[in-house]
Amino acid sequence: MNRYIKPILLACFSLLLLNACAQTSTKTYPHSDIKIKYSVRYFEADVIQSVPEFEGDYLSREQLETITKAKFINLLKENDLLAEEGDVNVVDLDIFVDYSRRFVGDATPFPVEKMLSPIIALHEASYLGDIAIRKNINRGMTLKGISTGLIGDNTELERAATGAIANSLMERLQNVNQYDRNAFAAMTAGMTDKQIEQKRRYTQKQAPVKVQPPGLASEQYLPEELVQQYLTRLAEGSRDERIDLYKQLVGEWNNSSAVYDVINATVLAGYESTNADTTEEVIWASKALAYSGLERYRSTLDAVMNGNAPERLKNYVEGYLETMTDRTKQAKVVHNVSTMYPELDWQTNQLMNMLNSSDKQLRGNAAQAIYRKHLNNERLLDEISDILRQEAKIPRNRYVGFSDFYAWNCRVLGSSGNVKYKALLTDLAENAYSHKVREYADEFADEL
Repeated sequence: MNRYIKPILLACFSLLLLNACAQTSTKTYPHSDIKIKYSVRYFEADVIQSVPEFEGDYLSREQLETITKAKFINLLKENDLLAEEGDVNVVDLDIFVDYSRRFVGDATPFPVEKMLSPIIALHEASYLGDIAIRKNINRGMTLKGISTGLIGDNTELERAATGAIANSLMERLQNVNQYDRNAFAAMTAGMTDKQIEQKRRYTQKQAPVKVQPPGLASEQYLPEELVQQYLTRLAEGSRDERIDLYKQLVGEWNNSSAVYDVINATVLAGYESTNADTTEEVIWASKALAYSGLERYRSTLDAVMNGNAPERLKNYVEGYLETMTDRTKQAKVVHNVSTMYPELDWQTNQLMNMLNSSDKQLRGNAAQAIYRKHLNNERLLDEISDILRQEAKIPRNRYVGFSDFYAWNCRVLGSSGNVKYKALLTDLAENAYSHKVREYADEFADEL
């Protein structure tokens, strides 16, 4: 990096632009002149990026967390605010850094792997034991006054961002320090040093432990009777009946080699034909191959594009190949047998994988499928309730984009007729992070 640009970069990154702020209501305490110091009890960072496929030279989540925490602690020390062993008047800090990595064109179909200023949310809280003195959430913060186009090294850019975050945390702490000392003094009035130390003890929250599925032994997990049914339709059906099956497969997740090998052979045998009926069938068969997401059939579609196929067929296949790229990633999630349960049927296992994925489309499709066909499947309903309980109330960037999914799942639970989910919906109606989810939870709690 140019030796003149780097200092400018660091200086520019030392400022953060605050777009939004949320803070809990605070009590009024008498002014106090005691001196308090701070201990970083909990520090976590989460990193998401707008285009997950980009894998450049970025800081890992662990690196960003470690570097930012170290810089913040160093600032506390420099400002004589870091608690040391033996200090009594100590306020404990819980901090969560929500870091969203962004790119040029990330809201378009053609994003570019060129970083924009990240979006940052800071979740800060000070505690005396289990008692929260204050809580703040500062959202929508962006790095101010920096042209990322000047920088070729993403890691250096993000290291500068860690400094900006630490500086912002320090600045905000200094702004509320008087309030913290007032509250601390009021809460510990009349206590001995030993009693204050005892008061600082807190109950550590245990993260919920999700039972890991045992997984399945074979990737060909679809029932044999289902596979044979499809093979019979391919072998004995008319052209129109075969096309109906191709259309059905486009809307399903099927990974049967036996089924798709037959479809693959149909494409290879007919893609150069000039017969209109044959071309029509090959178009639908090619779409079924692409939407399967099974990478082993990509070479067949490439052969269509590079061979003497009719232009009409090539025009369709060109689009199918683009879709296949996304479907291949999704198929790996849906057909992941390592996360399946032997005691569950294949459809339930697929839907469980979709619900627990990070893919917004897969999660949404699963919720809608459960609403249409599986409202009596209590195993799926329990999984939905666990997801809502663990995610829908947390104000984090990772979960904000799933508000529609959470709202749909409120509809699912409320439409199930199962009263055991009413308490959860009632809770979400008051405490869900998204206004839309609160509305849906309130509406569908009444259904139960």
